[in-house]
Amino acid sequence: MKNKKIIKPKQALIILNAVLILILGLVTLGPSAKGQTARSRGQYLMVGGKYVLNQAGVAYILDQSNQELISLSWNDGSRNLSGFGYRNIAKEIEQVQKSR
Repeated sequence: MKNKKIIKPKQALIILNAVLILILGLVTLGPSAKGQTARSRGQYLMVGGKYVLNQAGVAYILDQSNQELISLSWNDGSRNLSGFGYRNIAKEIEQVQKSR
């Protein structure tokens, strides 16, 4: 018979925990993504209205902290919100100031 090395359950758990701690350390100490620090927590303002072309109800949501505006409309057919507009207000203000 061949000599088989049997790992006891206690030893297997210790090895598994050591590997998981090593992986956790690599992920924690590794480089962070650029997007994690660039965006601040938002403060939101929502206003309802009508969209001229299809007369559907629209919700305009303004993120005051990041200066972004999106528009959403409810789609009855698919029963979900569909986004159809986005504006980066900070970039538009910058463009207006450059044109003066």
